[in-house]
Amino acid sequence: MSKKSEKSLFFVYAPPLLGVRKSRRKAPQPADAKSERWKWSVFYYWWEYLRRHEGYRETCEAGGIGQFAKLYADFGDVHSGDFWSWWKSHSHLFSEPEARKAEPFDPSDMQEDDQSEFIYIRIPRENPLKLTLRQVTRIVKPKLVKRDSRKIITQARYKVATKPLLPSLDMHLRVWDARRDNPNATLEQLADIAEVSYNHNVNGETLAIRAINRYPDDDIRKVLKRRKELAVQRHLRIAEQYICNVAERETFPLRSSR
Repeated sequence: MSKKSEKSLFFVYAPPLLGVRKSRRKAPQPADAKSERWKWSVFYYWWEYLRRHEGYRETCEAGGIGQFAKLYADFGDVHSGDFWSWWKSHSHLFSEPEARKAEPFDPSDMQEDDQSEFIYIRIPRENPLKLTLRQVTRIVKPKLVKRDSRKIITQARYKVATKPLLPSLDMHLRVWDARRDNPNATLEQLADIAEVSYNHNVNGETLAIRAINRYPDDDIRKVLKRRKELAVQRHLRIAEQYICNVAERETFPLRSSR
């Protein structure tokens, strides 16, 4: 892909960048505002989750031969090199197709299918440009496909399934990595290792107040322990579903319907 074509790619969701994003589009909320700017993108997490898929790892180690050979033909070896090197040669997988252009046409070339795909008008050559533009706008505007501005429509080869929350994607992955790296740790310990967020309040009282007042230390610990465990179980369940589906679907993030 040429350097020029790389710059002309358009993405519905913010792509990763090395520097400051020069766009009127609002930047996504990152998991860590101090992290590298190329991590401020759903496509970075797409790459990271695919790297956690054991079956795809085996296909990569076999040089593209195996159960996920078809996906490998598009994504390549996500385990060799860093993310940015991979992105530069694979960004086209997530970009939108080039928009069709308005252009002159010969009526004799009109096909039956063109009736629903295009709008045909006659433009007098002698009219001033401003008048012509007003006339064309008046004719074309009511006939164009109406799109709901609240819904993001993508025609990319690989599609983002829903509006991604990067902090959530990051936390799911951190908990999954914590379990992988600490297989003997309890759920409560994993919550501390991954710095999982959970509710510290009981009956509207903070930890400090509860410790001073009527709640025994053992009761406090049981409540918090259970909340940590439930939070870790949820993050692990979602992470595993994302990791499974990222190698088997053409959308991300996508959870199992089960």
